[in-house]
Amino acid sequence: MQATSNSNLFQTSYSEALGAYRSRKAILTSGIPTSSASPSPSSSSAAERYGFPIHLNPQFTSALLSNPEDLAVEASGADGGRYRALSLRVQHGFLWSSEAGGLVRQLDLESGRTINLYKGAKGPVPSFDFLTTTAGEKLLVAGSWDKALRIYRISNTTRKEAGEAVVTVEGAMSDFIKAVHVFIEGDKVYLTTGGSDKCVMLWDLKPLTTLSSTAEGIEGERLKRIYQSKQHTRPVNALTSIQGLDGTTRLYSADSMGRVLEHVIDPTSLRLEVVKEIQGFSTAVYDLKAGWRRLVVEGESSDKGENKGDAFVSEVKEDADGSRYKLIAEIWGASGDKTALGFRLSPMLQSASRTAATAKSKPVGSNAILGREERISTPHTKLLHKDFVKSILPIPFYLPTTPSLPQFEPFEEALITGGSDEQVRLYPHPTSPPSANSEEEEVYEVEGHWHEITSLACWIRHPNLSFPTAPTSEAVLPPAKEVQVWILSASLDGTIRRWNLLSIPTLPKPEFKPVLQEDRTVKFDWDQDSLPPVTKRNLMREDVVVGTGNAFQMTPEEEAELAELMESDHE
Repeated sequence: MQATSNSNLFQTSYSEALGAYRSRKAILTSGIPTSSASPSPSSSSAAERYGFPIHLNPQFTSALLSNPEDLAVEASGADGGRYRALSLRVQHGFLWSSEAGGLVRQLDLESGRTINLYKGAKGPVPSFDFLTTTAGEKLLVAGSWDKALRIYRISNTTRKEAGEAVVTVEGAMSDFIKAVHVFIEGDKVYLTTGGSDKCVMLWDLKPLTTLSSTAEGIEGERLKRIYQSKQHTRPVNALTSIQGLDGTTRLYSADSMGRVLEHVIDPTSLRLEVVKEIQGFSTAVYDLKAGWRRLVVEGESSDKGENKGDAFVSEVKEDADGSRYKLIAEIWGASGDKTALGFRLSPMLQSASRTAATAKSKPVGSNAILGREERISTPHTKLLHKDFVKSILPIPFYLPTTPSLPQFEPFEEALITGGSDEQVRLYPHPTSPPSANSEEEEVYEVEGHWHEITSLACWIRHPNLSFPTAPTSEAVLPPAKEVQVWILSASLDGTIRRWNLLSIPTLPKPEFKPVLQEDRTVKFDWDQDSLPPVTKRNLMREDVVVGTGNAFQMTPEEEAELAELMESDHE
């Protein structure tokens, strides 16, 4: 991805300082014992503190041990190059990451070892998903900046042919593909894609679900493009879905202007119809998660008809121990407006303030509110951050609803966020309803990544006593004696970190202090433990000395696009 080493480029004082900061943090948080990492904790404690790091770049360890000083020069380039992790999933007992180098990586969750590489994309792969054929075979669907969709057979053994696409659909969209999502509606399986062309595309996956396990592939034309929705006016960044209690699946899409739309498929025309709009974000939404939360309802009536007709609230259920609860459907989003918002999807659970808000005059033109139903504009929970929020993980979506696990009761409402300030945040009890003091929310912060966090995932780890009691490397996890919940984080630094949820509150506070937007002033004092100041973008792109007030910054997306163009120029 990087055509030129940063050591051959002119370095401003800012980039030199940035490189020093990132290299020192990369060394300290690597989990690898080195003479440069001071103080030097034990290998096992360092690995746990910094998330049992998996380094996707196979040369990272040798480079760190042989000449760590060079990292200061290269780190000014800001990221992990072609090993930048863009998205993360736990599926079929494996860890999956998609990367800027044009591949999807399959890893062993316990050891961090790479099992397979699914290659072929000619650009970064920001999103992927899975489906299962009628014969039970598992397939991987990946979308790339090269505008193509690729489908792979999943293999649990390391074989060269396993990484080759069985289906390639060139020109699946007219611009970068940024989001891929598979969902079921009725007895049919659909694929949706979204991207820089501002469209949401709907595909019929029947040719894939009926694919023979012996077939070498099918023609891309047989992947039928059913419908193209053009309701968004900005690039589509995220897609997710949830099946309501009425059996209907709702699809949610979010764009770089902060607009979130709820769609359903018309059973007759197979068109995507906008049902309602979810408002609350003032700029780009980078991540969406929809799911069901268990809500304890001690003392409430168990009348079977009290929630009749509500597709987003279940009837009162009862555990074997007598505890009573409902299931509530929610959607959460992470945004560049430095907020994480959670919305309850049931119209019956919307507050009176939402009703008052909808009574106001609606915008017209391109900002007109879409959908045949009333918008949702009041979040149930709002968490303020000091920098961009790029990924979000509501823990209740992943905990088993029954039986409940006592050790996780303190985290039944927990939320995890990650973003541009490089830190993983755990909110055990997010404020509800939102308050002006939500920045002072109870929160645990852990450090490990030395660049922006791009994706978060949850792993329910089951007891496994077959591993050695002492890990054989920094990436191997200690054995599990009971069910555990692990948080996985991916970053532009080219690493994946694994955090035991129960351990996060006990980990030391971050040592490094990234300088945030409001602190980036000329008089700010910074050192090797803090990120040097960055001033506003200068459109003339002049050189800058720290404190002169004319720095130029590119977004991670712009950096990735520039790297792609540079690489193509050298081919």
